[in-house]
Amino acid sequence: MRILFISQTFPYPPDTGSRNLIYHWLEAASRIHDVDLFLTTDENVPQQRIPGLPRLEVHLCPIRVSHTLLGRTLRQANCLFRSVPATSLILTPSETQRQVMDLVNNNGYELIVLTENVVAGFASLLGATAPVLLVKHSVHAVDAADQRRRQGEHHPRWMLEEHIVKRFEAESCRAATVVCCVTREDADQLVQRYRLSNPVEPIPIGVDLSQFPCRGNDPNTKLIGFFGNLTWGANVDAVRWFCHEVLPLVWRTHPDAGFVVLGPGSDQLRSLSQDARVRFFGRVPSIPEAMKSVSVGVTPIISGTGIRFKLLEMLSMGIPTVSTNLGAEGTHCVDGEHLLIADNAETFARSVDTLLRDAALRQRLAASGARLASACSWESIYPKILEVFDLACRKYQQNTIDARVSQAQS
Repeated sequence: MRILFISQTFPYPPDTGSRNLIYHWLEAASRIHDVDLFLTTDENVPQQRIPGLPRLEVHLCPIRVSHTLLGRTLRQANCLFRSVPATSLILTPSETQRQVMDLVNNNGYELIVLTENVVAGFASLLGATAPVLLVKHSVHAVDAADQRRRQGEHHPRWMLEEHIVKRFEAESCRAATVVCCVTREDADQLVQRYRLSNPVEPIPIGVDLSQFPCRGNDPNTKLIGFFGNLTWGANVDAVRWFCHEVLPLVWRTHPDAGFVVLGPGSDQLRSLSQDARVRFFGRVPSIPEAMKSVSVGVTPIISGTGIRFKLLEMLSMGIPTVSTNLGAEGTHCVDGEHLLIADNAETFARSVDTLLRDAALRQRLAASGARLASACSWESIYPKILEVFDLACRKYQQNTIDARVSQAQS
């Protein structure tokens, strides 16, 4: 089968949730299929070859974005007129759409995979040409509602943007042959929100065990750790909540406890805490190396949907972890067996306190968490990815037959 992936994100290095997911979907596909990647992006792409995927052909379509006042004003007006979010509008100008259509017509792709929300608009453009598989990293409407709450609950701009996102998400999901989510909860929510009749399949995320090996020892420190992409609003919400609501309670019993925050964008968040016990390191060369002295990991996720890479990666490294229920969603973790789960500041702080005090509990959770993570390797997910490719092709063929029958009957 010949497959075209369309993406805004260059998936290498796979050091964020989005890059990680796209990279491994590409690897699963390219093992047995011929795969091209069409990259429409306003970012600088230093290379067009992806290590580990030598057969992958990358077609780069750079986008120039006007940042002038006039350019931004025209873009916002166009977003309102077409009901398309700004990021999607930027990445799918008419010239880019023409290039994609030429590529599809010239190469006869048997499947098109749209890898993220921002390129979901191609579903309507390409749905009549080939099977379209839309990969949803999150429920975009929930992300927009969270953004409205951050920026102003009743601010007209963010209310309007949320409306546009909902409409765009509904149209793109309905136009796709098959929609994939990373959790069953996200899949159910999309079906209920938009009354989807096309298949919506949960394909879980995995963990690269070679990149996050189990450390095998308990550092026995008073150091708490978090890592993730801190340019993502839900992760910022998590760190803010932990710093402001949870840490002061932890410090009542552990005044010497420290908190480290790692990952892209984290060095820009120092304003969240001026306390010297809280340190923001930004992007680091190696997460396992940077987390080696951390005794307790936290995933205090209080907003958003979708990807939970950081939790599985912490468990894979053997770091005993405290999470909210939302942070553990879709991972099959059991409270008290693989980690501790708490949803308000007081119980979250007590759980952190318990782990800081109890070395035996840390060791037990570290071992069971690592066993669970080892069963969630990307290698174990690849067959499910390949199965959903076949499902999209079968569904497209059935839709084509049904349309012909309906046309003949009319």
